[in-house]
Amino acid sequence: MTDSKLKNLGTLELTQKLSERIKTQQNLLIRQQQQVDTLRQEHQRLKQQVEQGRSQNFIDNQNQDIMTSNSELPTTQATPNLAQAELSETTSPLVSEPVTSESVTPQISAAQRKKAKSRAANRAAVELICETYPQTFCFAKPRPLKIGIQEDLVADGKLSQTKIKRGLASYVRAFGYLKSQTDAAPRINLLGEEQGFVTADEAAHALTKLPAPRKPNKPRPSAKKRPEQVFSKPKRTQAPIDRKPAAKVEKAPSPFDGLNEGQRMATKLDLLLKKNR
Repeated sequence: MTDSKLKNLGTLELTQKLSERIKTQQNLLIRQQQQVDTLRQEHQRLKQQVEQGRSQNFIDNQNQDIMTSNSELPTTQATPNLAQAELSETTSPLVSEPVTSESVTPQISAAQRKKAKSRAANRAAVELICETYPQTFCFAKPRPLKIGIQEDLVADGKLSQTKIKRGLASYVRAFGYLKSQTDAAPRINLLGEEQGFVTADEAAHALTKLPAPRKPNKPRPSAKKRPEQVFSKPKRTQAPIDRKPAAKVEKAPSPFDGLNEGQRMATKLDLLLKKNR
């Protein structure tokens, strides 16, 4: 009886330990599944950001207007590999996923997203300045601005210095504004009144900022005609063949000429008899 009780106690303890281990493994699996779900949500969010950045970049390239310039405002450098840092925070040593092309895409397109964001901020700042001072700023028909107008904008206090700096820098770099910088063109102040003129040196400097005009495409040279051969061989012409008319052979008169059918039969019989003799 004692041995059987000991065996039963040992089996009970072993069963309890196994059940505890099973619960521990189940909890571990639940936590790992939660981490996997978190990583999937983070990956989906990054993909959406990438797609939004690509669509915004495409729209900016298609809708270039007079405010588009070759240079961008200097911006502060963002921390490199932002997407990689976000993934590393949520990644657990217990769960790892293979690196695919989709996970590398956010790192590659980070510069494109940064450039598109900077363009959008520049455009918004320019539109804000144009709305606040319509008598001075107009990106459809820009006019030369007064020298030192940035200090006047800051002193006016209607816009922040960041918006003024970003919007004014984009405005004066636009091709339309550079084209307005002609010699002796009048400059305007914040009230839209003329104050100063564009000098010849300033006009020449603005001209250097514009892209060089495209050269017209050269017409394709037409195919050269082959020169005619001077010493061309004359074509051989066949000499006419002299065909002599064939001599007509006169037929001997037939012994049956002028005979009717019965007489021809009688004549034929006579001839056969003569040959058989």
